[in-house]
Amino acid sequence: MVVATYKLQVNWWETDGWESAAFPISFPLTWADGAGFVVANDRIRAITCSFGRDKASQLTGNSKAGRLRVVLDNRSGDYNSFNSTGPLYSQILPGRPVRLLGTSATQSNQPIWEGFLTRITPQVFLGGDATAILEATGPLGQINLDQIEVPMVTAQRTDQVVDDILDAAGWGSGSTFRTLDVGKTTITRYWKSGTFTVPALLEVESTEGGFIREGKDGKIIFDNRHHRLSGAALTSQATYSDAAGAARVYSGLTQDDSLPSVFNIFSTEVQIYTTASVAVLWTLSESGANSPAIPVGEARTYIARYPTRSSANNAVGVDAWTTTAATTDVLGNAAADGSGSNVTSSVGISVSKSSETMEITLTNNGTVPAFITKLQARGTGITADDPATIQVEDTTSQSSFGKRTWPSKTPFHPDTGEALDWANFNVNLFKDPSAVLKLSYWANRDTNSLNEMLDRDLSERVTVVAENTADLSVDQDFFIEAISHQISANRLHKVTYILSDAGQFSDSWVLNTSALGTSTRLAY
Repeated sequence: MVVATYKLQVNWWETDGWESAAFPISFPLTWADGAGFVVANDRIRAITCSFGRDKASQLTGNSKAGRLRVVLDNRSGDYNSFNSTGPLYSQILPGRPVRLLGTSATQSNQPIWEGFLTRITPQVFLGGDATAILEATGPLGQINLDQIEVPMVTAQRTDQVVDDILDAAGWGSGSTFRTLDVGKTTITRYWKSGTFTVPALLEVESTEGGFIREGKDGKIIFDNRHHRLSGAALTSQATYSDAAGAARVYSGLTQDDSLPSVFNIFSTEVQIYTTASVAVLWTLSESGANSPAIPVGEARTYIARYPTRSSANNAVGVDAWTTTAATTDVLGNAAADGSGSNVTSSVGISVSKSSETMEITLTNNGTVPAFITKLQARGTGITADDPATIQVEDTTSQSSFGKRTWPSKTPFHPDTGEALDWANFNVNLFKDPSAVLKLSYWANRDTNSLNEMLDRDLSERVTVVAENTADLSVDQDFFIEAISHQISANRLHKVTYILSDAGQFSDSWVLNTSALGTSTRLAY
């Protein structure tokens, strides 16, 4: 057994940026001093963390926010948020950056998991023992705390839409925070209003047929649907075997039921939209004696929303709002019924636009109260035409496994041709069962295993051989869909991968990448 070294770090004071040279500020006590479990009085008693898909299937498995849980020795009371004399008083707050690093004989301070603090829960036990449970969430959890607004965009690739969503969520830009493959699908029209970030990302993921994931280094990553059909994904990065003398030996291997990932009917809809001419889309309902008054020097904000209750049932949003103009869209008067002097010129107008709403802020810069006798919002409304439904089936699969319909409808296919390609590709990919494995090994078994733990990441290709003691008759390649770590106080480190069959993609042909064979099919 090798002695692994770990470093758990929290940027308690956030005086440096997430990725600056000085980050993170190490906690001033022993548990984050770089020595990790080697220190006799180390405060860390156990660590568990995980990230990746919730199921080992590109189709049914959704990206989930990573999780970190650390059991800390808290007999000092330092992790009690109400301990006014403690070193962390007023600093135990959600959103603090957290990262777990590992060091081997040949690699130093490599990322194992990165995310953000959610809570620290002190626990007191009989006999004087006390612990604190530190919990953190991955980047996908951090950006999913609030709803987002994505303005209307047209003819955007899926990676560009992912960029828009991450921008709306306030996630950092550039390669420090995100790595996005160029999308293979162009979405005709996209907008979101009042939607949480992760569901919005998963819709784009499903439309592309790709993978939205967290990197072990804390980045948000978008793999397009050709990611596993080209480049490094064509070559296995490691082989795990049950053969005697194998370089990488697993300690556990189980095969999960693959039938839940079998689907032989794929149906989707293609939505076509029509943009209308400029028209009044919203009008302030208060008028006459009920006209609202804005006192001198004060401001009022009104939210114009479209569709309205009186809009046609097929109205879905706004392509573009027309700039709100004095006199045309706004009238101010010294009297509620409009019989007083016109004070429109004293009313300042500012707006904030989204795909379904426009916030109009009116400020009374005059010397008398301004009654708003007219307020409207103009723009080009969008209506949804009747969708075209595309469905593809595989009757041979149905005869073996029964009819199994994919329950979701990807909402953003640009046309029926691409929708048909999507359906054909997926029915060929998922009409038959494929191997789903859960593989575990001890990272502290030897230096090679420790390096493996530090090297591997999601979506990488590995080989599994299980023809000896495991006796599963497996000798093939898989993709890593999820990773979890369990580290005990005695420095035992168990790594678990959830694996999907890479053979599903083996007969897919990609232009300028693959060699055309008689048994291959064109990947869309």
